[in-house]
Amino acid sequence: MALTNFRKLNKKKGSVLIFTLIILAIMIALGSYFISSSLAGSKISNSQEASIKAYYLAEAGVAEAIYKLKNDPVWKSAFETYPSAGDATCSSWSIAPYTRDPALFSNGKYTINVTNLGCARAEIESKAEIELSPGRVSRREVKVQVFKGIGNAVSDFAIFTGGASGNISISDVSPLNIHNGNLFSNNNIIINWASTVNVDKKALATNNINVFWSSSLNATSCAANICDSGCDISSECPPDAILTPPIDFDSASADSYLSLAKNSDCSSIRTDGKTNCVFTPAEFEDLMWYNYPELSLPTNTVVYVTGDINIRAGQELTVNGVLVSDKDINMGKDFLWIRWPTIRSGSCTVTVYRPGVPDDNEPSGLLAKRKINTGLFLGGLDVNGLIYSGDQFSLNSIGGGVEVHGGIVARKFSLSSLWHGVDLYLDSDVIIDTFKNSSYSPVIKINHWEEEY
Repeated sequence: MALTNFRKLNKKKGSVLIFTLIILAIMIALGSYFISSSLAGSKISNSQEASIKAYYLAEAGVAEAIYKLKNDPVWKSAFETYPSAGDATCSSWSIAPYTRDPALFSNGKYTINVTNLGCARAEIESKAEIELSPGRVSRREVKVQVFKGIGNAVSDFAIFTGGASGNISISDVSPLNIHNGNLFSNNNIIINWASTVNVDKKALATNNINVFWSSSLNATSCAANICDSGCDISSECPPDAILTPPIDFDSASADSYLSLAKNSDCSSIRTDGKTNCVFTPAEFEDLMWYNYPELSLPTNTVVYVTGDINIRAGQELTVNGVLVSDKDINMGKDFLWIRWPTIRSGSCTVTVYRPGVPDDNEPSGLLAKRKINTGLFLGGLDVNGLIYSGDQFSLNSIGGGVEVHGGIVARKFSLSSLWHGVDLYLDSDVIIDTFKNSSYSPVIKINHWEEEY
């Protein structure tokens, strides 16, 4: 009996042991599975995190490349190669590959390759790596095609002010209409006292756009204090500063306006035996006095005055090309013009024609090395060309309408007390041709974007 009970007890102990071993084996298997699953999940999570980091790292490489194309002297000079007779497609420029290691993360790096696609056109390839462990990396690649438009830094703007304090101030004007172009201030745009301003495209200011006292601005506005839906947030809110590009007034270059005037033919209007178109202020005033009231300058000429130009009472001046002042241009400041015993009175008018349009690329306009000022006795201003003032252009209280086909460029600009209407029609070609120094746009535009894992 005792032996039988002992055997039964041993059998129960053996069954429990086997059952325990089975449970233990199952628990070990489950534990191994969960540990393996957790490790796999951790690896996947780490891999996803590294992939995201690699993507943003590749984008950082693209951002640095674009910055260097805009600001690094070596990259910018190469990218902005101009077409030439021997290399119309700018195929000769190149930029060496560039690597940043480490970049953003201690285990990250990227390599930038810039491929020449033409004149100020390139493909940027940014390859980024995040090291997970020795021999294991996460890679992402971003390719971007970029370009700059050629023309002039100000050729997209019907009105441009580029001084450090280059405000555009508009007061008591209704309406100012800007057709097919933009408005740009290197400081503030201030619209005041019941003014109405209509801009077909954008109003851009590197500081603020302020509209006061029953005034209105009908435009896509991009500035430090306003960013309409049509603005490029990355480059126009606010836009980058652009300084006023210079005009070559009087250098020794054959393309300077003084040189061009020396080679222009004004023999048909001169009585002093000279044939060129360079005048002293007194000579030009005599020219107007003895060709009163109508003076039409010769076609396709550059007339250069070595001092102030004063368009006086009653004069009707027609410019068939470019009129240049070495100092200031004053229009309509005088109601009386007296050379005793002769007294002349009335408002003056100024008309500028662009010669050869549309077949030639000739310059035209009114260019002043310093200021352009207008007065109440300017009866009308009609310009097919560029109005350029190296300092301030004040268009105030004139007695007639204003129409410009071309553009206005000045250090700063004020427009006030004009109720006859002002119409400005942007003509980029005349701006480029009159500046005579084509350049690439300061803005780099993205033409194509793609990503690879």
